[in-house]
Amino acid sequence: MAGAAAGFVLLAGLYLVMAPWITGFGGAGVLALSDTLVGLVLIALAIARTASRRLALIGWVVPVLGAWAAVSPWLLRQSGGTSPTTGALVGNVVAGLVVVVAGVALARRVSS
Repeated sequence: MAGAAAGFVLLAGLYLVMAPWITGFGGAGVLALSDTLVGLVLIALAIARTASRRLALIGWVVPVLGAWAAVSPWLLRQSGGTSPTTGALVGNVVAGLVVVVAGVALARRVSS
């Protein structure tokens, strides 16, 4: 179960890194930067989780990053000047929710 959850986090992180090119963010550069950074951190945490089971303290970082990915299109809308596309909004919400669910599963697995 933990391996599958880490795999979902890894895939969602890869998607977030590539999302500006996949969905076309419509000039929302701040959101593209946020997604790239969050995606890279998620990839690193997913790889670290598969390498070591002693990540109880940082295990709850993953769901927080997922929540950020889900709400960031609305929070960063004002700072970028250009609104993100519908594809960017939907992609971020779906990827964020996947990361939240998988991250909670990972964190519970580590803490128990």
